[in-house]
Amino acid sequence: MDKPFDLAPYPLCEYFLSGYLSKNTDHDNFPPEKFPALFDKYEQVFQRGLTVLGTTKEALKRRSEFSFDSGDAGNLESGIALLRVVQLLRISHFQNIALVTPPKNASGADLIGEKNGEKVCIEVKALTKLSASRTDEFMEAQLYRKILDNISKVASQLAATAAQMHSTVRLFVCVLNWFDQSIYFNEGDFQGIVDKLERNEEQESLTGIDGVWFLTSAGNHTLFLNERGKSIDQPTSGFAVSR
Repeated sequence: MDKPFDLAPYPLCEYFLSGYLSKNTDHDNFPPEKFPALFDKYEQVFQRGLTVLGTTKEALKRRSEFSFDSGDAGNLESGIALLRVVQLLRISHFQNIALVTPPKNASGADLIGEKNGEKVCIEVKALTKLSASRTDEFMEAQLYRKILDNISKVASQLAATAAQMHSTVRLFVCVLNWFDQSIYFNEGDFQGIVDKLERNEEQESLTGIDGVWFLTSAGNHTLFLNERGKSIDQPTSGFAVSR
């Protein structure tokens, strides 16, 4: 920040963000004109995350996903996105939500939870403000390309955790911090992205993924499930990848 802001009224923000803000003048994520309301929101994100996960602030910060002292904006956005998804799972009636700790020197999904008797593993990818999209493409193509670049890794991480924790449903949550797509996209636009991923036979993009969930920066969310995924919910719409 350009000048210090008193974080004392926001003890969790002070604990998690003071190191970050001392090293990074980040007007994208911390525009001064949005103080202090912005810190109210961050405080709620941290508090709700700790409550749902049933952990302490010290234990959470020991995980690299939530240690922001390096000043890395991408790490900050990814960590906050993960906490936002924890809250999304809670309000969507998931139970026993927990962070996943993969085996040593192995990758895995981010979260595990339960719903309707199914154990669900969840991988979260944040499309951060710093992950530039191609300005020479339409907004739909920008989002599709970015997801396609990550989808094989997502499927691999979900498969690893499904095997480790015996989960039966695998979800990919895309947290969209890009402004234009967050504001202008509707359910049909997101359905178009999922349809295009489904049709991508060359990469079999949705193989091993039972649901695609979009969460925008505005807090709106849209869920698409295949037949296996429908065991946990009645989605807005679906896709028909066979398993």
